[in-house]
Amino acid sequence: MSSAVELGDPSFDPTLEAYAGAPILPGNDVRILLNGDKIFPALVGAIRSARKSITYAQYFFEEGPVADEVVAALVERCRAGVPAHVLLDGVGTVSMPARHIDELKAARCDVRTFRPLRPWALRRANNRNHRRILVVDRVGITGGSGVSEKWMGNGLTPDHWRDTDMRIEGPVVEWLQAAFVENWLETTKEALGGDAYFPRAQPRGSITAQVVRSSPAGGSFAMYSTLLLAFNSARRSLRITNPYFLLDGTMRDVVIDRLRRGVTVEVLVPGTIDHKFVRQASRATWGPLLKAGVRIFEYRPALLHAKTVVIDGMWPPSAARTWTTAHLP
Repeated sequence: MSSAVELGDPSFDPTLEAYAGAPILPGNDVRILLNGDKIFPALVGAIRSARKSITYAQYFFEEGPVADEVVAALVERCRAGVPAHVLLDGVGTVSMPARHIDELKAARCDVRTFRPLRPWALRRANNRNHRRILVVDRVGITGGSGVSEKWMGNGLTPDHWRDTDMRIEGPVVEWLQAAFVENWLETTKEALGGDAYFPRAQPRGSITAQVVRSSPAGGSFAMYSTLLLAFNSARRSLRITNPYFLLDGTMRDVVIDRLRRGVTVEVLVPGTIDHKFVRQASRATWGPLLKAGVRIFEYRPALLHAKTVVIDGMWPPSAARTWTTAHLP
């Protein structure tokens, strides 16, 4: 891949906007939530603060104290008259106890299933809604965590996964909501709109942010091309955290080209993993990368589930910009 676009160029942001089909917006407050110790209090606190609406898409949901607390918060708000729309993936939430769904529906929460498994739809069985999105009034939370004991704790013990979510306030939350309503419309044929779901955006902080969406319906072009452009813009360092580090030929060539230009490339992967086949497939592609000088490290304390990229220590710079995604592959 050839590109004259570099970090700091006036054309960098417009190029990302064009490929992602999403604006880069100033005026946001973004807080990084490390592991369940930070993620779940923020998630439940946001739900309990709802006054106008709740939209919540979750890929993974299973029995345990986290599920009990999240459901209790949703039930309380629904009983208080706040409209809540809960979208559960048809595969990832099969372990969700029926009693929780009954509780939510009894409280008049609107609970739907995204692409439930049916014999005549098996060809789409792997086209899942992997998003984790909560939007409450003007607050959004997204990242890689599911509702499970797996994500409890501080990411330093074998039974608790290491993950990263983000809590966002500001204009970019509208684009998180747009990702949710896209899937809600497909599932229910209902269009959510109006001030309760898309209030006029108000600045909440000094951070510039972009939500890049990919989906079973629209594919992954926006996410893929954004990452490709970002990798190719690296001039000093490229640091990647990913539990399923499996580059295709184009991305591999871009990374190797960066190394030849003097860029340091470091990758953090799990020491243990939940999908052994993916791990084997991933490791089978590492040879050329290691030979070219990529440094690959394994995270040992817990299962690493976070997906992050930092380029040149400044994209996204924590003090000035955060880049987040509504869908984490």
